[in-house]
Amino acid sequence: MKKKNKKLDILMILTIIAGVLVLGAAGTLIGLEAGRLQTEVDMAKAERVAKKSAADSGVSAAVAESSLSDSNLTESIDPEAAAMALAATGDVIRGAAVAAIPNVSEYADAVQNGNLVTPIPRNSLENAGTGENPTEGNGFIVCIDAGHETNQITDLEPNGPGSENMKQGVTSGTQGEWSGVYEYQVNLDVTLKLRDALTSRGYTVVLCREINDVTMSNVQRAQIASDANADIFLRIHCNSSDSSSVDGVLCYAPTSSNPYLSEEVIERSQALSRIMRDSQCEETGQEALDNLYQDDMTGINWAKMPVTIVEMGFMSNYEEDMFLTSEDGQDQIVRGLANGVDEYFSQYGKMEAAE
Repeated sequence: MKKKNKKLDILMILTIIAGVLVLGAAGTLIGLEAGRLQTEVDMAKAERVAKKSAADSGVSAAVAESSLSDSNLTESIDPEAAAMALAATGDVIRGAAVAAIPNVSEYADAVQNGNLVTPIPRNSLENAGTGENPTEGNGFIVCIDAGHETNQITDLEPNGPGSENMKQGVTSGTQGEWSGVYEYQVNLDVTLKLRDALTSRGYTVVLCREINDVTMSNVQRAQIASDANADIFLRIHCNSSDSSSVDGVLCYAPTSSNPYLSEEVIERSQALSRIMRDSQCEETGQEALDNLYQDDMTGINWAKMPVTIVEMGFMSNYEEDMFLTSEDGQDQIVRGLANGVDEYFSQYGKMEAAE
């Protein structure tokens, strides 16, 4: 009877050790080597058993630790009970590792978007020049441009192919009047979430940028979409006004007489703009403003596929500034835009390649 109780005590000790290891695994699992983990488990078991044995026999813990040996452990630990406890510990740790992976990925994204490390593009710039689909999906390719960047490009570039009208390469955008958040950050936040939403729906997604610290003009962004053979080109932006009372969603599209785009691209771009605006407003409850039709948007003029600039809201308006910079607001916007992409392709499908 005494021997059986001793086995139970040892199993209880090993179970406690397992619990401690699981608590520590959440913080150290990624960098922990399997060999070192096994060694630490063995040492911890041996120490606990030695102290327990010393307490039972009246010998001090210090003396017990100095006289510890493999033979003592073999006599003190029931091999079957130890093996069962260690196996259970391994299963729990493996479960903790699986659960920890999404959090590690989210942290890596947060560091990357904070420009603390050099990013590794997931599917965007590496594949854009090849015209190959990075992943299998529903056959549609969507290129998303997170508008603006940390530092504006003051060098000039043609407003459209063959144009003598020169425009600034890219501006740094606006800033939230109340949140203080820069537009380029909001654009990137929404773009990354929209990429994930569209990818989950089967689309192949190519991004023009995945960090803020880039040097990429509007012509270069349109070229990325063209090189990727994108079916549509979404340019994500926020708006601003001199009046803080102005709010709502609108999109930019080319006019019907745009000199740089084909008639089909113009018609589809206007349809895409209408669908994207309406889908966002349907999801978020924002006001749908009249879309703007202009031919002075370089990123539109250089596109070879249906294109729109989505102005998601006004950062000069308190309510929309708070909405645009909140997680919930961005999630609503993303759902609306993703629904818009679905709606566009359900109505128009792929555009036939120009000869």
